[in-house]
Amino acid sequence: MERVHERYYLSYPRHLIREPILYHLVKKFDLIFSIRGASVSEEMGLVAVEFEGTTDQIERALQWLRQTGVTVEPIEKNVIE
Repeated sequence: MERVHERYYLSYPRHLIREPILYHLVKKFDLIFSIRGASVSEEMGLVAVEFEGTTDQIERALQWLRQTGVTVEPIEKNVIE
């Protein structure tokens, strides 16, 4: 299986800020991730993250994130090189 690298902004609502969301992605979907930037306040969290895995792993993880209440937006290429 070919491994791909994809970048996303993850926006966390207030009730998820203290949850170990990225830990769950590693355990549930065997993804490798790299945090490219983050901003967290009492009201919300925004994380720029690069995922490494198969396309299927990443798609399943993105679906789970959305079901959990995280807003997922792709990052255009070269934005945070």
